Parts: sequence; C-alpha cells; structure tokens
Amino acid sequence: MKIATIVSSILLFVWVFLTMLVIWTDSLNEALYVKLSITIGIVVVATILIAIALREYGQEKAMKDHNYLD
Repeated sequence: MKIATIVSSILLFVWVFLTMLVIWTDSLNEALYVKLSITIGIVVVATILIAIALREYGQEKAMKDHNYLD
C-alpha cells in the first residue's frame, strides 16, 4: 500500500504541474492534455486497486496460516 501511495502522489504532482502548465501557457494541445489526464487517472485507479487486492490477499493468507479461516 505504501508503494501505491507514493506512485499516486507522484502522478498527482505531475498532473498538477501539467494543469498549471496548460493554464498559464499554450505549450500543450488541449487534446493531448485530456489524453494525458485520462491516462494518469487510469494509472492511479489501477495502482490503488492492485494495492488493495494485494493487501486483502495478504490478510486472508495470514488468517489462513493462523487457522482463523478454513
């Protein structure tokens, strides 16, 4: 979960910087900005979902190892 938080934070920082760049300059095409924003959003969501799935798997495995689950 720690890695997912770091990756998500870095991507959020990149997206904020990208947004400020688009707002204050005309250096990026609007279509490219939208594509990059959607891509960053998809990567963040996928990272968080994978981290949650791995955490749940680890917790379930630990419970099985300690005979809390059959």
